[in-house]
Amino acid sequence: MGFLVSYANDELGEFWELRQGKNVVGRKDAMEGLDIQIDHPTTSSKHALLLCAAGPGRVKFEDVGSTNGSFINGEKLNPGQKAEVKDGDEVRFGGFNTTLKVV
Repeated sequence: MGFLVSYANDELGEFWELRQGKNVVGRKDAMEGLDIQIDHPTTSSKHALLLCAAGPGRVKFEDVGSTNGSFINGEKLNPGQKAEVKDGDEVRFGGFNTTLKVV
């Protein structure tokens, strides 16, 4: 489906695979059931959902009530708000920046 890519902790970059369906994003080792674990103190234990549909490569992003907020291209989402994200969009979990790559 795609990837989240970040250069925040590694100059060569690190990435997390996005699979079709629901992808749960949260702080590394904070809880079970996380599909994407981010090692950053401003990421909540359960921060956001990325809902992916293979046809036609659509991704919706939802903040699930995180402490430090979720942002798309610098615009803050309200808790529970869903917004479509596209290839190349900047997706931020608290203070941790990633870029969405849709394959």
